[in-house]
Amino acid sequence: MFCSHSEVFPIGYIIGAKKKPYSITDTITYKLSDGKLYTIEKGFRMDGTSVPVLLRSFEPRINSRIIGSALHDHMYNDDYLRGELTDYKARKFIDKEMLLFWNKYNPTQKVKNKTMYLLVRSFGGLVFKRRKN
Repeated sequence: MFCSHSEVFPIGYIIGAKKKPYSITDTITYKLSDGKLYTIEKGFRMDGTSVPVLLRSFEPRINSRIIGSALHDHMYNDDYLRGELTDYKARKFIDKEMLLFWNKYNPTQKVKNKTMYLLVRSFGGLVFKRRKN
């Protein structure tokens, strides 16, 4: 489990896993900004908060942004809203949800959250396009 402030997130580390070494250890349900409930099932694997290797001493992959990152990764993986909206609008919604969760669980670093969000907006499209079936 990962603890951030007073929150506990059900995330475990898988020894020996290089690409996606973190796993959700309990099913989690979130309420999104549009009022819908979204579930990440137990066992979902992810890489943590995406941070380039050279910057991980300043910003580790497991940090107070992990909850938004887990939600973001799962929604990308699930192609959330891709069939209902254009690819651009679906990705924008997913990225915005990540920022909202980052600000909720790490409210004292909104400038850093926004900077990381802008980096995801700049480079996340490459990952989102690869996911398309």
